[in-house]
Amino acid sequence: MLGWIIFGGIVLLIVLLLWQSVKATLCYENGRVDLKVKFLFMTLFPLKPKKPEKNRKKKQKAERKARQTEPDKDTSTGSRAEETHSVEKTAQQSEVKQNDKKEKSASNPVKQGKSLDFDLEMIMDFVRSASPPVKRLFKKIRVRNLYIDYVVGTDDAAKTAIKYGTICAALYPLIEWLTTYFSVQAQEVNIEADFSREKDDAFAYCEVKLRVGTALGCALWLGVRVLKTYMKYNKNPQSKMPAKAQKKKG
Repeated sequence: MLGWIIFGGIVLLIVLLLWQSVKATLCYENGRVDLKVKFLFMTLFPLKPKKPEKNRKKKQKAERKARQTEPDKDTSTGSRAEETHSVEKTAQQSEVKQNDKKEKSASNPVKQGKSLDFDLEMIMDFVRSASPPVKRLFKKIRVRNLYIDYVVGTDDAAKTAIKYGTICAALYPLIEWLTTYFSVQAQEVNIEADFSREKDDAFAYCEVKLRVGTALGCALWLGVRVLKTYMKYNKNPQSKMPAKAQKKKG
């Protein structure tokens, strides 16, 4: 009975952890970007900076002593000559290998065309198999408390008006595009033009959340679909051929 209680507690703990979300907080203010990623009470990013080394002075002294006890110039020149000789040998070997590859590729132009057709078909199948889980993952990403406040300002009124129009034409369609792929909840989006200001004043804030269980589920779904596509091309040798060649054989 005690074993079942422990097992049930472990399962409940795993379910609770998978139900929790990873939270990323993004803040932008006049060129400065602050990003924080948290899970429960743990801060995943930014990480804590490393502490300075205590024995840094001792290491510097040891390095100075090592420099003073370096070998003579004759031995160093001999070693340099050996190194240059070895580098020349490796360069010659690489040139010979590249020439062999070029000759093989030039002798088999038909095989190159077939491999290109096969690669393109296979890549398209992989993209089609990966698109449903990727789309679901994007749709489950929640963007909350989106706040944008942008005040446009330049040293010229005409430039300010043009810049204000371009920012409005780019920012509002971008938000609409984000709503089609993500779950976006915008609190306030404010864009203004201040002809008395010489510089822009930009501020943006948002919170991005994603459940751990959703991310793992989409990753497993993606792995299964990609594995099925991979097995399809490995089991059936005819599927590796282009479609035109298959029709001719049939």
